[in-house]
Amino acid sequence: MEVKVVSPKVSNFLQVKLDKNIVDYLWRVIAIAKNNKQSHKKELAGNISTSLLLEDLDSFFYKSVCIPLVKFYRDNNPLNKGADPDVSNAITGTKTKLLLNKFWVNYQYQTEFNPLHHHTGVYSFVIWMKIPYSWDEQIKLPQFRDIKEQDIKAGNFEFEFTDVLGHVMTSGFQLSPKLEGFMVFFPARLRHCVYPFYEIEEPRISISGNLSYFHG
Repeated sequence: MEVKVVSPKVSNFLQVKLDKNIVDYLWRVIAIAKNNKQSHKKELAGNISTSLLLEDLDSFFYKSVCIPLVKFYRDNNPLNKGADPDVSNAITGTKTKLLLNKFWVNYQYQTEFNPLHHHTGVYSFVIWMKIPYSWDEQIKLPQFRDIKEQDIKAGNFEFEFTDVLGHVMTSGFQLSPKLEGFMVFFPARLRHCVYPFYEIEEPRISISGNLSYFHG
């Protein structure tokens, strides 16, 4: 009897610690966005106070972070290993270019949340700029007494997906200031949500963006 293990091809996501110069740049574009005050709330599912459009100055973030991560993701993803960010259309001969077409910052205050949703485009990312709470402290609040620790989602970021048997699975982050400056890079259609936090006056500040194909 010959037995062979077959593992279905599945997608994945990346967790990235951004360099200080990148984080400093992102705070700079956030400051510009606060002056411009161009709201992005109508485009989002988030039940949050403020969302502002960002401008990627001279495409710095796109060139320095997005394109290298796309290559790394594709080189390490069994579904499209080795694919190139710029894809030629074999039928028309036109060139299709992957661009950062959506880029925004969210301010989430206590009790606010981002319900389960997905993004548009091909790839998306979330960057945690400021996390004013810790899950370890949130679970001590009185409303969570007598709840199993693994079921307490206060302030968490969570992906949701189905496994090869159709079971609903989750993969999440118990957020704290230790994750400030971290980024998750993932397929845009991967559903995710952000749970509310409590009894902290400061906002949670995060950046998101979408990468989409455009004909050039």
